[in-house]
Amino acid sequence: MAQSGLSARPSRRRPARVRAAGVLVAAAVAVPLLGGCGFETRQQAAAVVNGHVIHEDDVATTAQQLKSARLDFSENIVVTALIAAPLLDSARGSTYQPDQVYAQTIASIPDATDTTKEFVKAVASIQAGTLSAQQVTTYRNELKSADISVNPKFGTVVPSNEGPVYFSLGAGQPNWIKPGSGPTATAPAPAQQ
Repeated sequence: MAQSGLSARPSRRRPARVRAAGVLVAAAVAVPLLGGCGFETRQQAAAVVNGHVIHEDDVATTAQQLKSARLDFSENIVVTALIAAPLLDSARGSTYQPDQVYAQTIASIPDATDTTKEFVKAVASIQAGTLSAQQVTTYRNELKSADISVNPKFGTVVPSNEGPVYFSLGAGQPNWIKPGSGPTATAPAPAQQ
């Protein structure tokens, strides 16, 4: 009787290979899923400031809460103040104490979210004009070095030399459009008689 090359004993290598392949497949599936969490969060971001995500839903909720309190701020203004807020906090240090404007505004917004409170704090602080010259300098330096990305829906950060926030959100020009590269309109030639 001839023996075939197959043994009656199961090979230990085969299950190890199968196990290794299973681990590789699981890893290949998990990496995109885990990466997708961060990607999805960033896609839902109105802006990201030094890694801190400002969610579009929070911006919309804040704008709605302000509108309900008869304070009409556009979502762009909400995003602008929320971008400036952590930089202002850092520049101010622990010197800011909520004032009467802050207290009255928050009192007029039942169930104000943390994002709404952060917006009101930033705006009340800016309107109070209580930043020292050194704090303004610190804020402007932090603004220059900050890693800020903005959802194109809200525009791009446009630096400014005018306070109180020293930037605005403006319409950005996509990087694939070059000035003067498009067709130019010319006036029609007068008809000859």
